[in-house]
Parts: sequence; C-alpha cells; structure tokens
Amino acid sequence: MVDRKLAPEVPPKVTPIEQAEHIHPFGGLAKVLMRTEDTGGVLSALLVTHGPSEGPPPHSHADQTEYFFVVDGRYEMTIDGVTTIMEPGSMGFAPPNAVHTFRNIADYDGHMFDFSLPGGQDRYFRDISDMGKGGKGFTPEMMERLAVTNRAHGVTFHKK
Repeated sequence: MVDRKLAPEVPPKVTPIEQAEHIHPFGGLAKVLMRTEDTGGVLSALLVTHGPSEGPPPHSHADQTEYFFVVDGRYEMTIDGVTTIMEPGSMGFAPPNAVHTFRNIADYDGHMFDFSLPGGQDRYFRDISDMGKGGKGFTPEMMERLAVTNRAHGVTFHKK
C-alpha cells in the first residue's frame, strides 16, 4: 500500500534523463529530474555536473534539507565545519541552516544528485541560471540580483 499523505494529489512521474530540463546555475549544468511541481512540493531532484575545482561557496538553506549523492568524481564536502571526502556512492545530508559547501577535487567532471526537501532547488537554480556563465565574473548588478534571489529562496552565503 502506498502512503499518499505527503503528496496526495500528485500522479506518479518518471523523467528519462534525456528528457530532463537543462538549466545552468552559475554557468554549470543541472538536469532537472523532478521539479517541485512534479512532487506536490515534496522534493526536487537534480543531476548536477561540476568541473574540476567547481562547487558552491559556503551557504545554508533556511527551510530546506539537502541530500547529495556522488555518481562520479571525487568531492570534498564540508557541513557545519566537518570536512569529508566523498567518493562515488557516497551520500551527504545537510539539514536546514547547516552551513555547507563542496567542490569536485577530481581532475575530470563530477556528477552529483541533489535532492532537496521540500522542493525548491530547481526553482532557485532556474532563477540564477546563467549567472556568471562564460567566466565573465559577477558584476555589481548581478551580485544585487543574486542577493535578492537568495533572500527569496532562503539561501544565505557565508564567509569561508
């Protein structure tokens, strides 16, 4: 028997990888496998590509739990000051307000599943899509846009 309490009005869905929406947060590639809308807001699921040395700055989410599953690559992940090396098959968990960051320490592209509960990471990534693309850096106008977007999504960047 299926427990439909979390998303009672949402039909089942399968997203083949070749049909996933492509978005480009900070110029990278994220394939949206489950949109927030697909799950009744329960979660969003993305497959994110990180080049060598790529990863987000330290940040936290006010109301969102994030799970990370390394498909390939090798990641250095820090959650609330504890740093761990994540190999393929490793999974990380960052509860709401936990300051976390990671970077791909392999010399080739890495891939990581990003599951966010409740959903919303796909919306955030969509809103910041193409910021910083092409190595152009961040203009003052772009930084202001990012600050507004972060506030709207409950994201806080922290100093290293």
